[in-house]
Amino acid sequence: MGFPSPASDFVEGRIDLNKVCSCTSPSVRMFIAERYHGMHINSGTRLLVDSSIKPVDGNLLLTQVNGEYGVFRLVTILRHVLDSLIDKSEFIPFGDEFVDDEIVIEGVVTFIIYDAKNEVFDDTVVF
Repeated sequence: MGFPSPASDFVEGRIDLNKVCSCTSPSVRMFIAERYHGMHINSGTRLLVDSSIKPVDGNLLLTQVNGEYGVFRLVTILRHVLDSLIDKSEFIPFGDEFVDDEIVIEGVVTFIIYDAKNEVFDDTVVF
């Protein structure tokens, strides 16, 4: 028989993204960015997007504008716009609801997954 290994208390299971990111719902899908969208969302960055979540102020949204994918921040306090993450002077205004056929909201970005081995991060402290 023998004694159990003291290290057996520290054995961890494999990483399961379904558990970590709560992405078992069929409304969650992965989008792989093909270009820079701002906020370190570069080409190859993976975004988990949930189409069942109702967007609220401050959420990042995956959108299609004129057939082109983009990531925008939803702003509903003081003004109703989709703010660009790249250029703060660029935004898309809207009323109480999206009625423009050219804008399609694909869902709320819930997780951003980077490939850190190929990423260059700016570690400058900003106060």
